[in-house]
Formats: sequence, structure tokens, C-alpha cells
Amino acid sequence: MNKLGPLIRLSSCLAVLGVLFVARPAAADRVQVFSVQGIDCAQCEAEIRPYLKKVKGVKKWTFDLTKSEFTITLADNTPDSTVVAAIQRAGSKFRALPGGGYGTKLGASQHEPYPEGTDFAVVTDNGEAVRPLEELRVPGKYTVFDYFADWCGPCAKIDKQLRGIVATRKDVAIRKLNVVSFNSALAKQLGRKLRGLPYVVVFSPDGKRTEIIGENYKQLNAVLGVRK
Repeated sequence: MNKLGPLIRLSSCLAVLGVLFVARPAAADRVQVFSVQGIDCAQCEAEIRPYLKKVKGVKKWTFDLTKSEFTITLADNTPDSTVVAAIQRAGSKFRALPGGGYGTKLGASQHEPYPEGTDFAVVTDNGEAVRPLEELRVPGKYTVFDYFADWCGPCAKIDKQLRGIVATRKDVAIRKLNVVSFNSALAKQLGRKLRGLPYVVVFSPDGKRTEIIGENYKQLNAVLGVRK
């Protein structure tokens, strides 16, 4: 009787198991883009962030505010539907879709034009740094410097209010500054002053400066002497 037989068979089995183990690839991460509809502010990513952190399999992500898209690194076995559900739990206004190109896009073309004959001008439309506002204000008028971004929903609401005011006021000048993103030269020039959008700076006819952050319609009306 060959006493080496069992040992040979055992070695063969171990060899086969070893081959199977080596041949089986480890689960790889994958990268998936998710478009989000309902994005209307720079803080929206922060609202969604806690819900993404709770999803098992979400490794990391980047967020493109101009496209309203998350690019997420996922464990290979994490279904897209789990991520979609997490984003939508962050708020009823959010709707997530796998794939790029479906996110909310708020462009300048969606802003209505200012009435003809109003004192309106675009200081920068591409996020470039500008001269000091004191040098750009219109003496003898209320000069409103409206810092905005195409993706900022509340900025469009402030824009609508300004159009209504300037339509009946010859003593108000509107100057628009497109921040584009919080990494632009204009945003860096503002530094800590730019804590969020909308951001409006108003100079009175005598040069007094007032800064308004957010959707503060009452303060804007008060500074411009609007009576309702």
C-alpha cells in the first residue's frame, strides 16, 4: 500500500484551493456620478453630506456645484439605489439620478433682463478680481453691488427684487458681479467677507457702505429707502 497516496491527494487539493483563492479577484471600488435636481445653494452639499456618510460602501466623493453632480467612490457591491435614497432623504426638494448631465443648472440666461434705461452694468461675469468698490460706486446714487452665481437660486430672487426697485428709481445703480465659484479670484479677493450667497454691498449716495448676506429682503429695502 502506497502510504504517500493520501499525502499526494491532500497536496493536490490544497494546490487547487490555492489556485482558486489566487484567481478570485478582490472586490474593486468603482466611481459613479450622481446628478441632483433641486440644488439651489452652496450649502446644499453640506445638507446632503451627513446622509452620504451613513451609507455603507461610500468611500469618498467630490461635488461640482456648477453641474449639481456628486462623483462618488463606492465599494463595488454598493447599489446606486442606496445612494439615490440617501441623497433624497436629505430633503424633499432633492431628486438624485445615476449618471451625469441631469443636475439642476441655474444659468444667467434664466435671469430676466433689467428694464431699459436703468443704470445697470456687469462688473465681472467670469469671477475675475475687481477694483475696490469705492472706486466703482456711482456718486450721488445708491450703488448696489450684487455678488451672485448662476447656480444660486436665492441670488435669482434677490435679482428679481432689484429689478423691481430699479424700474421706478433713477437714484439706484445696479452692478453685478458673478462669483462663478468659491475658488474664483473674485471669491478669494473677498476672503472671509464672502460667507455665503447672496452677498450684496450697498453704498448710499454719500458713500456709506452696508453689507447684506443672504436673502435679507427687509434689510435691502431699508437700506435703499423702499417703503412697502
